Amino acid sequence: MITITSENSQEKIKIVEKEIILNGSPSNLNGHIQLVNQQKEVLRVKTLALVDKNNKRTNTVNGSDFIRVSARLNPGEQKLMSINHTLPSITPPGTYEHYMMIGSQMHKVKMIVQPTLDIVINPSTFTFLDSTPGKKHTAVLTLTNTGNIPFQVPVLKHGALLDMDLMCRAFGMGFREKGVEGFMSSLDEVSKNVKSHLTDWVSVSVDEFGQIVQPGESIIVHANFITPKNADAKNDYEGDFRFWNKEISIIIKSHIENIKTKGNGKAK
Repeated sequence: MITITSENSQEKIKIVEKEIILNGSPSNLNGHIQLVNQQKEVLRVKTLALVDKNNKRTNTVNGSDFIRVSARLNPGEQKLMSINHTLPSITPPGTYEHYMMIGSQMHKVKMIVQPTLDIVINPSTFTFLDSTPGKKHTAVLTLTNTGNIPFQVPVLKHGALLDMDLMCRAFGMGFREKGVEGFMSSLDEVSKNVKSHLTDWVSVSVDEFGQIVQPGESIIVHANFITPKNADAKNDYEGDFRFWNKEISIIIKSHIENIKTKGNGKAK
């Protein structure tokens, strides 16, 4: 068996296509290639070198200078293979041309990089103290543009907060109050209890709204959450908020100073 890599023995393999096309996002360029084994021995193809017009190795915009193939061909066998190549995630959209020199034959490799919008938010979970109505809490997060086109910080208008005990309380009260009247009556009571304890929408704002983040850049973002006016300062709340296609989760823990307690530890 002969092993072919980007460093040796490439003249022993034949490629059918004169032009090889890879298309997709920078981190997932896909295409096909037809390989022919014209040798009398089994060939194992691992990688094929990428070169420029002058047959010099190229780094494909800070990416690797070879394409992974991973094929095994018996003598005389022709095989269609899927190939994949990865470029840095911030590689700008466009068409990039490289070449493969196989023996004396030069093959063009065309890489079509599609626009890709992607971000990373860190952290994505926040915990605050004090669920007093009207209380403002600010989440400070890092936003990184890992795509290859500019990202504009979106506007966040409102979201929902749920009392952590909402459903437990509602079902408990519902079945205690109406359990003897049947299942549907109990569910009606559950629904009434849920509705009576739902808070209004949470007011949400982002200080950096409208700011442009270029590919590869990171900024600090301040997301502000204002506890609804009909919230109960004695309750704990949680909620999930969409930040473009990501999710921010917050927990607001009740925190009342100087609570007087009875001897058994229960609040008066």
